[in-house]
Amino acid sequence: MMWCGRCAGEGVLVSLTKAQKRARRLEGARERPPPPPGKATPCKACGGVGLVATADGELPPPRDDAPSVAVVGAGIGGAAVALALQQRGVRVALFDKDAGFASRKQGYGLTMQKYSGGNALSALGLRLEGVGSNANVSLDANGRELGRYGHSTLDGVEDETEGAGTASSDGGRNVHLPRQALRRALLKRLAPGTAVWGAKFSGYRETTALEDSGGGGRVFLTFEDGTTRGPFDLLVGADGIFSRVRRQKMGEDDAATVSGGDGTTRGKVAGTRKDANETVVEKADPALSRGASGPARSSGPAVDPFPLRYLGVLVVLGICRGNDHPLCSHKVFQIVDGETRMYAMPFTASPDGDGCLADDDASATETGTETGTETETETGTGTGTGTETNRPGAMMWQLSFPVAERDARVLASGSPADLLAEAKRRCGAWPAPVPALLNATSPSNCAGYPALDRDPLDANALRDFRDAFSRESRVTLVGDAAHPMSPFKGQGANQALLDAVQLARVLARTERFSPPGVERRMGCARVFPNDAENGGASDVALALAAFEETMCSRSEEKVRRSRDAAAYLHSEAALA
Repeated sequence: MMWCGRCAGEGVLVSLTKAQKRARRLEGARERPPPPPGKATPCKACGGVGLVATADGELPPPRDDAPSVAVVGAGIGGAAVALALQQRGVRVALFDKDAGFASRKQGYGLTMQKYSGGNALSALGLRLEGVGSNANVSLDANGRELGRYGHSTLDGVEDETEGAGTASSDGGRNVHLPRQALRRALLKRLAPGTAVWGAKFSGYRETTALEDSGGGGRVFLTFEDGTTRGPFDLLVGADGIFSRVRRQKMGEDDAATVSGGDGTTRGKVAGTRKDANETVVEKADPALSRGASGPARSSGPAVDPFPLRYLGVLVVLGICRGNDHPLCSHKVFQIVDGETRMYAMPFTASPDGDGCLADDDASATETGTETGTETETETGTGTGTGTETNRPGAMMWQLSFPVAERDARVLASGSPADLLAEAKRRCGAWPAPVPALLNATSPSNCAGYPALDRDPLDANALRDFRDAFSRESRVTLVGDAAHPMSPFKGQGANQALLDAVQLARVLARTERFSPPGVERRMGCARVFPNDAENGGASDVALALAAFEETMCSRSEEKVRRSRDAAAYLHSEAALA
């Protein structure tokens, strides 16, 4: 897959609305620049995706002078960023501290929301198959139904199984699938050698050269083994809720380095003069000291203005074999008692969770087919298949309950068997099918973590246009590194995918990152202006600022609603 030449990879063509055209006619001969187009229509050449198939089905080869981007973190957000950029001819190196893809568990199940993650996957040229559900059911701890909604509850629907079964991410429905299946599909599409495993990122050194005609910047990465990689045109921090890139970007790290508007780099990383526009200075002027091109430091240690916040709830996750109970048949259900909440959803169509549960008991004789992988589509070249089985598919459950932060951390870092025992102590006598699901869960398929988030990020904290250092920084954040949120709205992975697509699209509207050979004909989104030669903002800085503003405004509501859900679902209000 590669960018669409007609829409320059945007997926839409833009034009003035009728009202805008009428206003311009009334202005007559006034010489004013046209207003930003207010109308967008899907590009017919690519079906609104922004990508078209290549002759061999592979990624387009990067040109010799292609820009290079470093992405730290090979989770869903990082892998999606890498893929979206490579589809536009950008060189990408994806660094991750894990020894390999399967070296540790990367979450459990997730739900691709049809209007967010599903659309983003289409814009990445991916179509994933997972499991659909046709109803969401809520009960109290005595088994009283509190409510239900979904396809099977609609008037005129008599078949309980209608709208259930296998579902695809481009089918206009929410899709449940293993997190690792989505991650595998993204990584599989990358150019060979993109992912660098076992690379434990420790920090970066950034330089900006504002006098350069391109307003260019260079970023060098250091790793715990002492190696350095670079230069890169851009660094994307996709390293999760405890992001090391964010710590330095927000000025929280003592090892942060600073770029000067005169082309110098100030900070603790010593070096030698390289040329007239790039100098590494051993000690920073305290008046100019900043954390990696971030806000000015005050006296004393710098802190992130949006610190991690414990939401008062511990989350325990489990995967197990399903059963024949009606709530385990194509349903999502939750049981609440005003404090504790048990939530369960389909995990895979295969009974063994696509191999996750193969060793749980002696009866696990089948090898499940991978239902959460790529399938052949017009915009993809994957080869997923699936077989029907009479046995119920695997289920994922999520237990959550209020507990002091210290106790939450002790439980989460302890034995999985202790977590499972706590789940049984709290919910072992709850209505079916909860006891059966808990008893079918092996400690090896159980984990827990304290629910954390941050206040919604202000884009100005990432890029302050009053400060040339901050404005021209070539470091940005995506996913949980930028906007961590509680799991109770199921939005984390969906928002990370949207981040990836939007970042790649805005960068393509700059001179440095524009895909080779793109002719921005009538209807293409405008390129960003470049005023770097006159001491103004570069086009890349404007593109990154536009992305960060969009990302922060889009995710703000998701963060707040996810936080509200953490409080609501563990209160008496959930029983109403």
